[in-house]
This record gives sequence, structure tokens and C-alpha cells, in this order.
Amino acid sequence: MAAQHAAYTAKQLRNFKEGSRANPIMMGMAATLTEQDMNNIAAFLSKQAPSQGVAQNKDTIELGQSIYRGGIASKGVPACAACHSPNGAGIPAQYPRLGGQWAEYSNAQLLAFREGTRKNSPQMAIVAARLSDQEMKAVADYMAGLR
Repeated sequence: MAAQHAAYTAKQLRNFKEGSRANPIMMGMAATLTEQDMNNIAAFLSKQAPSQGVAQNKDTIELGQSIYRGGIASKGVPACAACHSPNGAGIPAQYPRLGGQWAEYSNAQLLAFREGTRKNSPQMAIVAARLSDQEMKAVADYMAGLR
């Protein structure tokens, strides 16, 4: 969550509180937060130094890069960079920062979108539904190394 856009983080906390984003731990933590609490937490986290993750899998780096930068036209998958920016910084208040995010977390979120257990971004549900497990893992790993 470090260096994530404050507006995005506040939205996620509201989604946990209202139940449109399901995670028992986070739902419990967000349940008692006021709107001001959520904004304060989001502002604090946005000022923290981001992790400097790295891509780990040399065998899939080219696939991950290809999906992130160019999408998969044959499957109707847009380039991740179109919304999340070429360096993974995202677009404040619209699209989250993905660069440096732990690959395991990004992959888990893609799976949750595909399986319908994460319902707070219809566009990501559509994109994730078109990705194979291998493609998800590859792009999640690639994003971990973005700066």
C-alpha cells in the first residue's frame, strides 16, 4: 500500500466497509473506520516509500512485458500500461499503482477478479476473465519489477 494513490486507497477501504470488496480481515478492520479515518490512512500510506520489487521468473518476463505493454489483441486484452501507466505508477484517483507490487498479491487479485470474488472493478473482471493462469502469473511478476 506504500505510495499508492490516496484516493484509490480510500476507495478500497470504503469498498471493504460496504462489502463490495470481500476480505474478512480487511472488512473487519474497515468496519469501524469513519470517512475521515479512511482518508487519513490513505494519505499516510501515499507518503510512504514504495517497495522495490523485482521480477523473479526469467522464463516469463517477455510474456509479462508483452501483456503489460501491448495486451493480447487476439483475446481482447488491453495493454495494462494504458491504464496503469508505462512505469506502473497508475493514474491517481482512477487506476492504482502496480509497479513494485508483490507478484503474489497482484496474481491473487487477478484471480479474484476472474473468479468473481473481487467485484469492485467490472473492467478488471472482464480483463482477468480473458487471461490464462500463466498469463496472470507472467504479468504479475513483470509488474513487480516496474519503477
